[in-house]
Amino acid sequence: MVSIVAQAYRANAKQCLSWAESASDPENKEAFFALAATWMSAAARIEHAAPGIKATGEPSLRRAAAG
Repeated sequence: MVSIVAQAYRANAKQCLSWAESASDPENKEAFFALAATWMSAAARIEHAAPGIKATGEPSLRRAAAG
């Protein structure tokens, strides 16, 4: 169950990165990057809270969006 929630949070982060890539306004772009980081952090916290589940290292959100 925990990993399903973490996967959903990571999917939300991925959507935010997509929006950041297509945003033309720099403030919107930064807001979407920040929101993606929040989703990723929440996913990591859930994984760390569950015994026996390891959080995987995530690449930099900016690097992931760039390429």
